[in-house]
Amino acid sequence: MVYTIRGCSACVKLLKKWDEEGAAYEERRVELDQKTLDEARGYGSLVPIVVWPDGRVEQGFGDTIGCFI
Repeated sequence: MVYTIRGCSACVKLLKKWDEEGAAYEERRVELDQKTLDEARGYGSLVPIVVWPDGRVEQGFGDTIGCFI
């Protein structure tokens, strides 16, 4: 699962990479509703926020700083 926000360059880069690799993921856009934003903030304050199946959480993408939420 990945929390993103529209216009975030790190989010765009991550999703593009995953799409090119054919990776399956669930995208949750934090700007669309308060519940999703609150969920994301439970994991961190910088999107993209990736929540891996094993429970690990990563913020940002590579050398690109994400967007604060």
